[in-house]
Amino acid sequence: MNMILAHLVVTFLSVGFTVAQCAPDVISVFILNDRTIHVPLTEPLCLQCRFFTNQGNYFTFSDGVWRKGSTVLNDGDFNGNVNLSSTSDTIFLSLEYPDDVVNVGDTITCSSSTAGQQSIITFGDFVFLDPVVSPDSIVNITEGSNLTLTCSNPGNTGMPRYVWINDSDVSELTPVINNPPLNLNIINIDRAASGNYTCRITHIDSPGINRETTVTVNVQPLNLPAVSIYIYQTTGPVIINCTYETYDNSIDVKWEHNDSLLDPNSDPYITVITQSSNSELTISSLTQQYVGAYQCLVTNRAGSVKSGKVNVTIDQALLSSSSSSISIPTTSRSSSSSIILIPNTSSSSSTAYTSMHRSQTIIITASQPVASSLSCECSSNVVVAVSSVIVSSIISSIVTALVAFIISCYFYKKSINKSRSIDGLKDIPVDVNLAYSSRTPEYEQISGPSTTEKQYENIDTLH
Repeated sequence: MNMILAHLVVTFLSVGFTVAQCAPDVISVFILNDRTIHVPLTEPLCLQCRFFTNQGNYFTFSDGVWRKGSTVLNDGDFNGNVNLSSTSDTIFLSLEYPDDVVNVGDTITCSSSTAGQQSIITFGDFVFLDPVVSPDSIVNITEGSNLTLTCSNPGNTGMPRYVWINDSDVSELTPVINNPPLNLNIINIDRAASGNYTCRITHIDSPGINRETTVTVNVQPLNLPAVSIYIYQTTGPVIINCTYETYDNSIDVKWEHNDSLLDPNSDPYITVITQSSNSELTISSLTQQYVGAYQCLVTNRAGSVKSGKVNVTIDQALLSSSSSSISIPTTSRSSSSSIILIPNTSSSSSTAYTSMHRSQTIIITASQPVASSLSCECSSNVVVAVSSVIVSSIISSIVTALVAFIISCYFYKKSINKSRSIDGLKDIPVDVNLAYSSRTPEYEQISGPSTTEKQYENIDTLH
């Protein structure tokens, strides 16, 4: 009989050792001391509890107990949702549906009287999001450059583990850490490094659950930049644009005027704005000193490339070709072009310049100081904005015509008054008994009486 019981005990222990473990497809958490765990309560969960001796070995015990709060849990509780098992040094608690047994904030305790120890497990909230990667999505980079990819915590609970993986061979490129951010540094990158790189995080309390974010790296060959230059205008300033294509971030752009390097910081009328794909030079006040050829010099790590030249010209020979019509051309992109400015006298508020660009016309309105500067340099082929000779001639003609009109009106009125005076004298009655002087009377213009009264006064002087 004893032999039969011994056989049953051995069989039970054997079965216990084989079944007393966590299933491979469930979330498994080791409990070695008090801790808060962050697990999804909607997924099957297995807790494993052990205790240490003072020598650092596992305690062997057989009186392990699980409690929820102060209530002892038994195998089959909660409608069979609770499953208990054990080995010589570990007790197991499996929950098929954890949210039927515990909620966030609840505690479960494992303990052993033999070991004289217990561990309290607190259920925390579970947040497990995809990691944040920078730069994200697609990265274009030139070979020979250095690249750093950074993987950061999006706000997950617990202590997830982070690692960078090369998708081409699923190799781990960095050590696994649990204190992000985690950087992946690629030095002197070549085209073979093109591909997908994934930051993967694994929850420390949920080894079977992963979150991933992938970035695609495109390594471009290191070529000289493709550069083009063109000129366009808005009302007022002249604007020259230099565009270039390059994946190299270490781009540098300089401007030349008549083969001499320009320093925009030393000229208040020159402004240069450089961006990743273009550089724009603006001449805010056009004078003779800015006439000439302009070009840009673009440099990356592969070398330097100069654009073609565009010429800004003020041509006095085109003065007679000034037209009042305005046409806006389409932008011309070329390696070499020119712009010629001639005055347009149809503008009254400010001097207007007509720009002729490859047989096309644009009006550029310039301020009065520009016109003054141009008129002071006639010897240098600078066109006078408004001809003072023409203006003087027009004013002189108007004044002459006005004076002639006033004079003619004056003599016409005088001749009419004289005729009326003679006719009035003929109507005066004459007494035959009067003696007359042989002297021809002189008529004297006096103020006051009418013309007839004046005639009588003259006759009285004859007596």
